Amino acid sequence: MFGQIKSVEVGKKLERLGNVAEVEKEKSRSFDIAFAEERAYLIKVVGNIESVSSEQAEALKKSASVVDAKPVVLSESVKEGVIYRRHGIPVMKSKTFLQIVRGKNVAVADRGCVKVPVKGVKKHREKKGLSRGALARLVGVSKEMIRRYEEGEAHPSKEVAEKMVEILGKGIVARYEFKSMKVKKAFIGKGPFEIGIRKRKPILVSLRDDDVRIRNLENVGEVLKAKTVFAKDKNVDEII
Repeated sequence: MFGQIKSVEVGKKLERLGNVAEVEKEKSRSFDIAFAEERAYLIKVVGNIESVSSEQAEALKKSASVVDAKPVVLSESVKEGVIYRRHGIPVMKSKTFLQIVRGKNVAVADRGCVKVPVKGVKKHREKKGLSRGALARLVGVSKEMIRRYEEGEAHPSKEVAEKMVEILGKGIVARYEFKSMKVKKAFIGKGPFEIGIRKRKPILVSLRDDDVRIRNLENVGEVLKAKTVFAKDKNVDEII
């Protein structure tokens, strides 16, 4: 059985690396932690990745987009050092996420296989004086597959990548690149804010103003450098 890490445990580890705001005491929220260092992330912590619904994933992706952050799901039910995907969102162990934040390289699960993102294969191959065919024979793949690695059309399996690193060096291993939606305005529907507007300084709008919501939204807004608005009993159209 996999143990479930709590968001507060993740938050404490991330505090050593950047600014953190943990969303407290709100159910059905789209994310648990806002974290910012060189870039910003919105993080959902779950026990099992199967528990993340498509609706929840969309809320997380939209929330992240309007504040120019990267959506991430952390789960201890997956393999360490490998990134999986659930409804278009990267899923990984908390330790794997910490490795990425610290600049380390990780592998990616792709159609049942573990792949290693690579870059600059052609440059490193030519520097070693190898033809595509020669490199293909050394690592045990086709010449066409080497071409696909070089042109970014495919990534090698972990086993093939290890052979390529032995021959070409660690410089071919690429850092994982997070992707996100491009949404300028979104009705999120699930806290700690219901509406997000993407501007030079993002605007986060809450339709509630109870003590818990105020504390959560202000903390999140501070970490994400966003303006926070409480729109209870106000005309939302005028605000946005």
